Amino acid sequence: MFLVVLKRLFMSRTNRPPLSLSRMIRNMKLPGRENKMAMVVGTITDDVRVQEVLKLKVCALRILRAGGKILTFDQLTLDSPKGCGTVLLSGPGKGREVYRHFGKAPGTVHIRSKGRKFERARGRQASQGYKN
Repeated sequence: MFLVVLKRLFMSRTNRPPLSLSRMIRNMKLPGRENKMAMVVGTITDDVRVQEVLKLKVCALRILRAGGKILTFDQLTLDSPKGCGTVLLSGPGKGREVYRHFGKAPGTVHIRSKGRKFERARGRQASQGYKN
């Protein structure tokens, strides 16, 4: 368990996405997760849409506007050395705004009916010039 945490600690900030409070509450409401501690290698951000917050035990790198029982990873290793009774959570991996700009250009035709190997003779080659 802590090898996974160590691997995530070495990750860059883009690969340690923040987790919102509402998503954490939704994950901790799942069956079999009551009385367990949420473990997040990253930031937990406040969510103004959440009216009532569950009583939670949380271990995270950084928590904005803290409240409830919160542990650091040092305290967690002393508390439960094997990581028993914990649930490892993470934010959405592709939640960053930059992922909206990836992929084909908005005006490009996206046809599924035609195969891949048509109109390949001469003309403009795939390697020559700009092609959407």
